[in-house]
Amino acid sequence: MKKIAFALLALLVLSSCKDDDDNNGGDSQSQSGARIFIGIEGTSPNGISSLATYNRVAQTVDNNVFRKANINPMGSQLSDVMYDEDQSQIVLLVPGSEKIIFIDANTYEIKRQVKDLMQVRSVAKVSDFLYYVSSPGLGGLYVINALKGNIRAELEIDGITNPSAIEVYEDMAFIANSGDAITKDSTVTVMRTSTDTIITTLMVGHSPNSFVVDDENQLWILCSGEYDSGNPLLSGVASLWTYNLDSLKMAIDSSLAILPDTVRYFTDNQLRPNSMQLDDASDNLYFINNLPTGAITATNKNARTINEVPMIDDRFYGIAFDPANLELYGLRTPSDIEQDGFLEVFDPLGNKNVSIRIGVKPADVIFK
Repeated sequence: MKKIAFALLALLVLSSCKDDDDNNGGDSQSQSGARIFIGIEGTSPNGISSLATYNRVAQTVDNNVFRKANINPMGSQLSDVMYDEDQSQIVLLVPGSEKIIFIDANTYEIKRQVKDLMQVRSVAKVSDFLYYVSSPGLGGLYVINALKGNIRAELEIDGITNPSAIEVYEDMAFIANSGDAITKDSTVTVMRTSTDTIITTLMVGHSPNSFVVDDENQLWILCSGEYDSGNPLLSGVASLWTYNLDSLKMAIDSSLAILPDTVRYFTDNQLRPNSMQLDDASDNLYFINNLPTGAITATNKNARTINEVPMIDDRFYGIAFDPANLELYGLRTPSDIEQDGFLEVFDPLGNKNVSIRIGVKPADVIFK
């Protein structure tokens, strides 16, 4: 009788341990924001791009998940990746192959592809099935219908050069016009997404390149400054602009002048900051301090002056901040950018927790 009792007790203990292990694993995964995706550009100019997943609990990477799920490779020169939670799909922008791809966020199988897109740079969702895609080749935006898999409209915008980053807030889309080596630009085009029409143009610093919106409805615009290729010492300084979006909307509705709330200038004119990210919990803004790679720098958004001292001094091609787990992701490249790079994970103070070798030119991180 005692043997039977001990056997039952052992089974109960083992079962309890297994349940605890399973629950802990599930809780960790759910708290982590499920999966993390890394877009990898590949070698220049026509190397095949790829998509990888990162398991933050096990600290492991699964490479080439797109290729494993589909017969054909993704294409080349991956420029942007986004996650559409409502449609449970991942959006891949592949300018080297002149297309946008929509894949199932769970199986990674292709749902739709839209081809014949010129020099596409960035993508943003504007309604249930509609996306804006910036295109320097078009000189404006493609409006893509993901449900039908077609181009709904081509919006050419007069007077802009090299439209790149897009930020959507309510029914407004902000498009950074970054300019190029010959034609300088220092504007942000504001579109009404419900009608695909231009509302206004914001005059900002030279080469706006990235946006964030904070929890106080402040739009932050990072501008990398005017670079003088003939004499770099004469280059202009970068700048950081803020607009209160509630005030901006009121000014638009009342036909009033639109002015920034603050403008802060960098002091070192050799810096070309880009790829701005926000940690709302600590009010820190992170950016890469140069192009095409640079160190990660952090500055507090409430400070009167911009901190220009690197927090993590290395070569990073892209960064992202995970607000759910308060972790900073850096995509580091070696001195030879055409060699394999690394996915690195830091706490908000810049202490490194993870470093994993990944493909050539890891460029984007998104959180599902």
